[in-house]
Amino acid sequence: MNHLTILLVFLFAGAICEIVVIKKQKDVIYSDHVLFTVSMPMWLLCAQFCSRVEVCKSINFIERNKTCQLNDAEPGESTCRFIESTGNSFVAASTFPQQLAGQCKGNYCKCNEACMPRGPDYYCVPLPIKLSECSTQLRPRDCSDLPVGSDSGVYTIYPTNAIFDVYCDMDTAGFGWTVFQSRMNGTMDFNREWMDYENGFGSLTSEFWLGNNFIHLLTSTGNYKLYIHLEDFEGNFAYADYFEFSLGDSATNYILNVKGYCGTAGDSLKSHNGTMFSSIDKDNDKRSSFSCARNYKGAWWYNACHTANLNGEYLGGKHTYARKGIIWTAWKGIKYSLKSTKMMIKRH
Repeated sequence: MNHLTILLVFLFAGAICEIVVIKKQKDVIYSDHVLFTVSMPMWLLCAQFCSRVEVCKSINFIERNKTCQLNDAEPGESTCRFIESTGNSFVAASTFPQQLAGQCKGNYCKCNEACMPRGPDYYCVPLPIKLSECSTQLRPRDCSDLPVGSDSGVYTIYPTNAIFDVYCDMDTAGFGWTVFQSRMNGTMDFNREWMDYENGFGSLTSEFWLGNNFIHLLTSTGNYKLYIHLEDFEGNFAYADYFEFSLGDSATNYILNVKGYCGTAGDSLKSHNGTMFSSIDKDNDKRSSFSCARNYKGAWWYNACHTANLNGEYLGGKHTYARKGIIWTAWKGIKYSLKSTKMMIKRH
């Protein structure tokens, strides 16, 4: 069970006493993002140490053995990587008050260093690990290789021998997500042919499809998870988080592999797992009587036909045409076209 507590904490610096507010989630820890661990007598000191390390974005505190785990990410809106852990706790660095860092506020230590107070000043000490993302000659394979603290935006990546630009989302679900699909307002026509979907189209800062060739290239270089962010026209949000995601190559018609659902949107991709990609000019679906892509004006991993169709026609909310539009049936049913969607991947 998640419990959120707000604690008033007294910090002493010489003769000055300040009261700060820190939000702590009890009986839960954040998994898969631990950079390194250090021994600390209490969780507050763990949080304070994190505030003095540039790459630390959250902490787990293990009460039994007084272990401070420094994480390289926050969970964002997703709770899928939280694990129930009785007696232990999680704190996101974004909830730290600025005065928690003390003399180290605004320090100039490098990302491989921790700031340590010394009288009214501070000094920098090496971290117990060497972080490759701190390299000044960085050639990121994807967005998760960028230096921790990088802002959302367009970056050049270097998976294998390829070089291309992608949009990196550092906010929606934590740090380091590579976006391959974005729908925002219907300005881009997604009712396109095979070559468009293979090579990509649109603007990386607006509506786009990265390209099946590039999605395959990325997911063939490691283990990737998929995160789908959905928004309706009433201001509600939902997400679907899949622990395993990859696309086959062009010889397989970019067959979809997706497993391990967690989230609030419901699992509308389950029936699409193992299907080939189809477009209006290349019918690979399992419906013999007509083309799913042509009928539903999009391109997708159609079965016969779909329970999700995020590349469908932009219709604007409730409508009367069953399964047409930008559809995620497990959340909004078959007669509701979503306002915005975002599909993104991250190596793990």
